[in-house]
Amino acid sequence: MIIISAQAFLPRTGGIQNLMGGLAEHFAWAGHQVLVLADGDAGDAATDPARPYKVERFSGPRPLRRWRKARRLKQLVRKGGVDAVYLDTWKSMEPLVSASLPCPLVIYGHGNEFLDTPSKRVRIRKALAAATALICVSQETVGRVTPALPDGMRVEIIHPPVYPHPPALAEDTAWAEGMWGTASPRLVVLARLIDWKGIDQAIRASAALRTDFPNIKLAIAGIGDDRERLEKIADETDAPVQFLGRIDEGGQKTALLSTADLFLQPGRQVIQEREGFGITYLEAALVGLPTISGNAGGAPEAIVNGQTGFVVDGTDTDAVTDAARRILSDNTTREKFSTAARTHGDAALWKKQVVNILAVAGLTPKNG
Repeated sequence: MIIISAQAFLPRTGGIQNLMGGLAEHFAWAGHQVLVLADGDAGDAATDPARPYKVERFSGPRPLRRWRKARRLKQLVRKGGVDAVYLDTWKSMEPLVSASLPCPLVIYGHGNEFLDTPSKRVRIRKALAAATALICVSQETVGRVTPALPDGMRVEIIHPPVYPHPPALAEDTAWAEGMWGTASPRLVVLARLIDWKGIDQAIRASAALRTDFPNIKLAIAGIGDDRERLEKIADETDAPVQFLGRIDEGGQKTALLSTADLFLQPGRQVIQEREGFGITYLEAALVGLPTISGNAGGAPEAIVNGQTGFVVDGTDTDAVTDAARRILSDNTTREKFSTAARTHGDAALWKKQVVNILAVAGLTPKNG
């Protein structure tokens, strides 16, 4: 059996939640029995019958649920039959540092959880020292955690895998085409509305590009605390923007990406926060969308610069605008980028990456 210990798990949304859910699903599809120990309660759909794995939820104040979850995990491992434990972050490992559990313990590293302070560095190093290995989602994440790495710590870089897009139904495509109307070219952002995603720069770039493309439109899908500021920027620049809010993660997202011409999300660093990787760039690549990212964080690792899109300075509006113009004004370049993007996205599919993730704990698929 494989145990996954996670503070962040489905059905709550976010990159870490989706990654941990993907681990559980694909470990199970690879023939392993899987149990997830997750924060939450019965309202978090813990017994969803469609899932090929089991979930136990731990509620209550944070110190209590961490203690209860750690106690349950230690009981299961010491009982026998646990092949490995995967933990969503070093924080899930922290209650286990003195447990000396007799199986591989693999921690995931994402990025912003390694914001560096002297006191936190000591805690991180202590947690990592009790683990077998650390999987970082990007080389950039390795750079963030390096000051806290114990000597001899095994570190593997495995970019977060992606799911194939579900088919877009006729009503999904109709919704997307209705939203776009006669707009061309069509630009899309798919992200939480937070400042370091660079959505404000995408808005400014779309406004600047109207000189070259009078019928251009930028669709922004996502929710977040930054929406009011972004709407103000769109009004001030008279940008051709439509805020879509939260969209369906199924066929609606597929239709939105499939009917666009460019994925434009030029993130940057704000204080210490930046992208740990940027799974949405790969999701865009899967449907053949050229992409533009900022040069901060791990996002550049999700793009093959100059082949599937461009990496630019996300703080420079002119650089963002010029990169978008280069792709949108040359059909040959756009088609070449689109073909390369599909190949790049396909290589990142879960079914191809799960073998590498299992191997970190010395495991292989049981179903061949």
